[in-house]
Amino acid sequence: MKKLAFWALSVFLILSLISCGSKKSAEGTAEPEPPAVEETVEETIEETVEQGVSQAALDLALANMDNARQNAIDSDAEEYAPDFFDSLEEEYDELRKRAENGEDVAAECNDLAKRYEALAAYVKALDAKETIDDYELPPLAKAAYDKGSKDLDDFEAMFNDENASSDDLLAKATSAYASFKSVLVALYKDIAKDARADALEAKKDADSVKAGVSEKREYTRAVELFKKGDASYSMNGYEAACDAYDEAYDIFSTLYETISEKRAAALAAIEAAKKSVEESAQVAEEADLEAPLTGEVDGIEDEDAVLLEEDDYANPEDAEIYLSEELSAGGDAK
Repeated sequence: MKKLAFWALSVFLILSLISCGSKKSAEGTAEPEPPAVEETVEETIEETVEQGVSQAALDLALANMDNARQNAIDSDAEEYAPDFFDSLEEEYDELRKRAENGEDVAAECNDLAKRYEALAAYVKALDAKETIDDYELPPLAKAAYDKGSKDLDDFEAMFNDENASSDDLLAKATSAYASFKSVLVALYKDIAKDARADALEAKKDADSVKAGVSEKREYTRAVELFKKGDASYSMNGYEAACDAYDEAYDIFSTLYETISEKRAAALAAIEAAKKSVEESAQVAEEADLEAPLTGEVDGIEDEDAVLLEEDDYANPEDAEIYLSEELSAGGDAK
């Protein structure tokens, strides 16, 4: 029994020692830490998102700048304010180059867009003032006219001032246009009557070259616009009437110019053909004297031969559409 107990105790001690050695070995050997993959991926995602947002903002700024620039061009800024427009164009070209080279110029593009918008508003204000100056200014509109004029002067002084912001320029130009627009409202009745008279004269020119025959669709469109103007005028919609008359005037004028040019070219061709025929006739006459033809010759018709059937052309005057010279609004004949 003593031997059995001794051996059991020995086995227990050996197993205990083995177990302790195993724990120490496990505790003393540290496993290597995995690389911080999650942090690296997050940083990469953040950088990619930031780059995408930045590019989207730049693309939007460039598009806004292009739209504002086109509005300035459409307002005839090149004609009314060439110096101002050219200075903006220089900045535009520079920003475009920098953007193509990868620079983030979004903020500068947005600023230039406001300057283009300010220039467009300035030109509209100039155009409105030019129209107003052709009429007698109503007493009640004088204050608005004076304010608009002052805003224009301020805008011109501020445009090349480095301390003037694009927001300031836009505010001045917008204010000037709003002032003159309010004056135009008081004058639109007289302006519409003059616009109507101009459109009628343009129609007479178009009728003189038979535009109703050769360009019936555009001619009819102009007539319908003219009638639309009359309808607006009769309901005291003077501004809408003015717009319709102006558009009709533009179409009639374009028709007259285009058809006149074609007619001139056709007449020149006819004259050249006549000259060629006369020269050919002279050569033929000389040849006839030297070697006269006898008998019938293939390809040459008799002198009294009918080569073309007669055509009964419609009267071009029937294509003209009548428009009354008189206009009435609220029973007041004009």
